Amino acid sequence: MTPEQHAARAEALAADAERQFEVVQRGIDSNDVNPADVRLLSAIAQLGQLHASLALRPARGWPSPVPATDVVDYGDGFPQ
Repeated sequence: MTPEQHAARAEALAADAERQFEVVQRGIDSNDVNPADVRLLSAIAQLGQLHASLALRPARGWPSPVPATDVVDYGDGFPQ
């Protein structure tokens, strides 16, 4: 996905999270909170945060700017 697509998805998920928050809030107000509604709200919010973060990253080529012949050392003792 491009940064623009991630931004659009983050906006859509923010709207979904707002709607889900209203569902949870109604449950709180009526003293009948459904744990599944809370978990769904959390998942939507986390996914929205992920897309918002990815929208801030510059676009780059796939799969990696590192040539396939180079060795990448991630510091874990297993160069790849």
